[in-house]
Amino acid sequence: MDAMASDAPAPQPSGSKVVAFPPPGLDLSQAALPSPRTPLVGRTQEVEAVADLLHEHEVRLLTLSGPGGVGKTRLAIAVAGRVAPAFSDGAAFISFANVGSPEDVEPALFQALVGHEAGRDFSPGAIGQILRDRTLLLVLDNFEHVTAATDVIGDLLETCRRLTVLVTSRVPLRVAGEREFQVQPLPLPGRSTRAEFGDLLDADAVRLFVQCANASNSYAPVTPDALPVIGEICRRLDGLPLAIELAAARTTHLSLSAMLDRLEQPAGSHLPLLSRGRRDLPPRQQTMRNAIAWSYDLLTSDEQQLFRRMAVFAGGFPLDAAEWMEAGRAPDATLDLLASLVENSLVHFERPAAAVARYTTLAVIREFGLEQLVAHGETEQVRERHAAWCLAIAEHPEADENGARGDARLHMLECEHDNLRAALRWFAEQGDGRHLLQTTGALWAFWRDRGHYHEGRRWLELALDFESEDALEYRLRALTGAGALAWYATDVAQAYFWMEQTLPLAREVGNREDEAFAQLNLGSMAWELGLFDQAAAHQEAGLELARNANLPEPTTVALHNLAYQAWQRGDPESAARWGEEALALAREHDLSWIVPNILIGLGSSTTDLGDYARADAFLREGLELGRARGNLGDVIEALEGLARFAVIGHGETERATRLFGAAATLRAEISTPYVESDRAWIDPLQAELRSSLGPDRFASVWATGGGFSQEEAGAEALTVGAGETQQPSAVVPRGVETHGLTPREMQILRLIAAGRVNREVADELYISPATVARHVANIYQKLDVDSRAKLTAFALQNGLMELRLD
Repeated sequence: MDAMASDAPAPQPSGSKVVAFPPPGLDLSQAALPSPRTPLVGRTQEVEAVADLLHEHEVRLLTLSGPGGVGKTRLAIAVAGRVAPAFSDGAAFISFANVGSPEDVEPALFQALVGHEAGRDFSPGAIGQILRDRTLLLVLDNFEHVTAATDVIGDLLETCRRLTVLVTSRVPLRVAGEREFQVQPLPLPGRSTRAEFGDLLDADAVRLFVQCANASNSYAPVTPDALPVIGEICRRLDGLPLAIELAAARTTHLSLSAMLDRLEQPAGSHLPLLSRGRRDLPPRQQTMRNAIAWSYDLLTSDEQQLFRRMAVFAGGFPLDAAEWMEAGRAPDATLDLLASLVENSLVHFERPAAAVARYTTLAVIREFGLEQLVAHGETEQVRERHAAWCLAIAEHPEADENGARGDARLHMLECEHDNLRAALRWFAEQGDGRHLLQTTGALWAFWRDRGHYHEGRRWLELALDFESEDALEYRLRALTGAGALAWYATDVAQAYFWMEQTLPLAREVGNREDEAFAQLNLGSMAWELGLFDQAAAHQEAGLELARNANLPEPTTVALHNLAYQAWQRGDPESAARWGEEALALAREHDLSWIVPNILIGLGSSTTDLGDYARADAFLREGLELGRARGNLGDVIEALEGLARFAVIGHGETERATRLFGAAATLRAEISTPYVESDRAWIDPLQAELRSSLGPDRFASVWATGGGFSQEEAGAEALTVGAGETQQPSAVVPRGVETHGLTPREMQILRLIAAGRVNREVADELYISPATVARHVANIYQKLDVDSRAKLTAFALQNGLMELRLD
């Protein structure tokens, strides 16, 4: 650091006073770096980053900012110890926690640097003369409540060219030359249920909890089996070090499971738990409430009011939400107040790469804000305003009749899902059935598109319990949503019950599109219940109504239903024809919500037609679109479609088994079992895979796939066709002429030549006898034969009987 300094005398700052007597000498015995009693957990990267900043010549004032309890002081001490050897006069640490006012800053600083006795000789300007020629790192701790004295720091840096200042403060100093480093909470463990103990203990938040718990409760140290619960406790505490330390101290008289139960309760249960800190700590660090109150008390009355109001938002909020809540205030004034909350580390500003910026609040800080909301008697007014904002975004004019349009809107609603839940709870608590119906009816398509089938269904059924005779349209939407989500959750009978009520209501309201959808939905459900004549009647009525009224969305749904039912009947040609018409219409009218499902259906039908190139393209696109939209239901169906394609098109039995295992895990996550029509093809195919691989190998490969994350499963699916250790199911030996037959036709040729009848071929290849018959007819035509005997002779004469069918 000496190389940074100039040998020329530093100029006096403008307006500074010259001391007429020699000032006392530097005495750092009282300002030595503290020696923490416990090792610092984690923060390796932060220590390196801050140390690097201090070694940069232009950084002479560095502020570590962050909320109370995030660990700014411990980080500053660690950094100072790391870089002190680079300063010839070392490092000095001065705490301002007990300094009462900005006017006391300079005397306190002087006394700390020269000692108590000599400190009596303080006079303005004396500190600059003491430090003028010193190469020193000055650590100023807890500066947030005396930031009005930042001119003292500015004067020192101007006078003392070899001085570097490291400040810890909940707010930046906002002076020239300042570099801010925001200290974040500790890293948390991932939420995967498959996380290993080692992975959990690698998370700094978990390691801190374990260290503190073992120190507090040495007679019952934490065991590895407790790590998953500790991981969830740390997540509930947002990785905030002080909160983790206070919670860990409770392990002397509270079990981990009981602690987690308390933290999982609605807001209001964190702060009472996070108390009883060490008596040797300052009062503001003995409880989490005191730590937050220290920051809250530094705010102006307008800032405190905005902080209280923003506490009602769960999971964060965008800027327009703050402006909505402050409707009586100019937007620029609201932005300035919000900026102050960010500077005071009570609110965090997120900078997403490509989305609307959001403001978030740590759980314990939000809970403090809600306490203040109650104390000021503002809860009901603020929650009503918040619920009105949630209803407004649920019914945004960009939403279509089903309540969702485009990936951006889906992402926005997902970001606001916690807020939407809070608003729905408020409506329910107030017995406000009208607004509960209105909001749930506007949200059901979002719940469908994001795979929140069971949660959305619970809200819709709760809303439908309320009587609201003057809200028929809202009730119609809620009934439609309840039926649709019950259907996606494979509760077909209940889905039919709800959907039956939509048809007369749609006619009463006079909405032709809703009437068409009701007919089509009833048709799909009747089909699944085995009521095929009834299903056909509903389907025909819905399609006719949709086409006569020129309604593209229900027309698309009708075509897609026809395609699926044709495929179920073993008619892939009709299925492909209907599916392609549905896909064209969906894309023409930007019906993005149904496109992945249509593509997956087309992938199945073209697989059965032996058109493997198109099948591969359809299934891959269906998977990618499902993943992009965040629709786990579409992702699951795409994985299963690609598993089927892997077997039929490429003979990749192990890859297919892994994909089925991955899909099974994802189905369990959203509690979506197979419907009967799915089981008709999935059960025999999985049974054949088990037989082909053997029970033990099948179970092992299935478990591997079941352990995949969603991203890993998607990556595995996109490698279908890349080959594996087994040979594909219709590999032609090098040099053998195929005579224009597709791989599927090659399979069927060999089976027919081996004496199998159409039913046996169909069972082995998991296709219908009608499909086999069409393939046989194509083979006869291509090979110019008219009997099985001639077909067998042709195969033997041309070496086609050597084909493998593993």
